[in-house]
Amino acid sequence: MVKKPIPEGWDSNLRPILIFLTYMGLCFSLTVFIIGKLTKSYNVLAKSPTAPTPPRKHILLFIFLAIGSLGITWFHMIQYFQWSYAYWKTWRSFYELSEDKMHWGLWLRDTSLFKEAWEIAIVGHARYWWTHQIFLFASGLGLVLDQRGTRRGIKHTWAFMLLGQIVAISFATNLFLLAVLVSPPPIANPTRSNGKNGWLAPWLVNALSLLVTLWSAHNLGLEDVWHSEDFMLPLLLPHIALMLLPVARAVLPARHFTDGGVAFSDRMDRYSWIATLVGGGVLFLRETVKAHGYGGVAGLISAIREHPAVRSVGWDVVCCWISWAAWLAVQYLGTPGTVTSETHAKEAQFEGVGVGSSVMGDTAGGEVRRR
Repeated sequence: MVKKPIPEGWDSNLRPILIFLTYMGLCFSLTVFIIGKLTKSYNVLAKSPTAPTPPRKHILLFIFLAIGSLGITWFHMIQYFQWSYAYWKTWRSFYELSEDKMHWGLWLRDTSLFKEAWEIAIVGHARYWWTHQIFLFASGLGLVLDQRGTRRGIKHTWAFMLLGQIVAISFATNLFLLAVLVSPPPIANPTRSNGKNGWLAPWLVNALSLLVTLWSAHNLGLEDVWHSEDFMLPLLLPHIALMLLPVARAVLPARHFTDGGVAFSDRMDRYSWIATLVGGGVLFLRETVKAHGYGGVAGLISAIREHPAVRSVGWDVVCCWISWAAWLAVQYLGTPGTVTSETHAKEAQFEGVGVGSSVMGDTAGGEVRRR
């Protein structure tokens, strides 16, 4: 193939560098913001004479899991960036390129990294066996953000979901579980009402987000979708749907939300989890049958090693499994009498919005204030 000269002004690296710095700056800023909130919450909790503090080993466990999940997923993500550039330079570039210069501007002009990475991770039944699970873990994170986060007075749930989407779901999950550990437990409110009279029902938004995510995950497993112009629609919809409720929680006053009463809210929470587990289980079974027919267990193991984009998503899934297993062990097998072993059962007794304890950083001594 005869290659063309590079058009004047096209071989500038300024634009890709600015894009890269903006993206990395957002990732870094979100992480620092969340860690700052975690540190503040823990310091206030540690000074409280009444609120119990979680065992140090539990905090260290999830710190280790967060660091590990970030390191392993982004090790492979950086490898994917290197692969993408080398592949573009060798096979996809139409221009005469000098060997002594990095042509990042041309590479990003010709390559949609977001679409390319997801196509590589999705197309192929063995590969999608790994990838579809990240949609299910993202749905689970969305549910726990609202159900546990609001009851703990964690108002920045949007930050965890956004961090999960642009960095890694497992990393955001570990940070949120840390936030639950170091946030004051909810306090029963004797004056609570049977329900709020707002116009926005969180359970309904959760249900719609879950439906959209499961629909998208189902369609992305179809071969017809892999090679169609509609590929990006089911890929983008879960990213938008799962951000709706966290953003609404952040920008709308609490009076706009209705929970329908404590019993109703708890019942809808259970239904949401049942729908997630059943819908996710059916999808998991379907993809397992397809992937096993494609190459058996050996094919699944081979798939996660085939490409850095698949390895990044696949290890994100593995880290999610490890994190949730660790969380269940801490919650249900923890030392009796600690916040981690008893609070989970108590939280179901309290309403989901406007009830509990919150860290009031502007109060004297940073005490734990009850609402």
